[in-house]
Amino acid sequence: MSAFDFGVQFLDIVRMTYWGKRRDANFWIENASVEWNEAEAPFHTVARLTLLPNSQLSLERSEAVYFDVTGNATPDSTPVGSINRARWPAEVASRKARAHAAGADVAKPSHSCRQT
Repeated sequence: MSAFDFGVQFLDIVRMTYWGKRRDANFWIENASVEWNEAEAPFHTVARLTLLPNSQLSLERSEAVYFDVTGNATPDSTPVGSINRARWPAEVASRKARAHAAGADVAKPSHSCRQT
């Protein structure tokens, strides 16, 4: 059996440094290539995904599943940073390409996890 932990790091500009210097929140949010030091911003496990033995999702069902975190965020939970501004158009394009290849019509999603 396999399990995957999902963790988050909380931004703490008082503790976090880059090359020995403190930076403002915008620096940490906008620079997706800057690794957050775990000693300064530890991971907190918020969920675990456990795969069941011998479980399978059919090809048809797996091709119909997608997640639209950015498009369905509430105003207080909208993803931030340059990487997330690029994420939504890429996710939508990927979903449309998959649906087109499968011969399905794709409407704008209305749920965070949706099956078409």
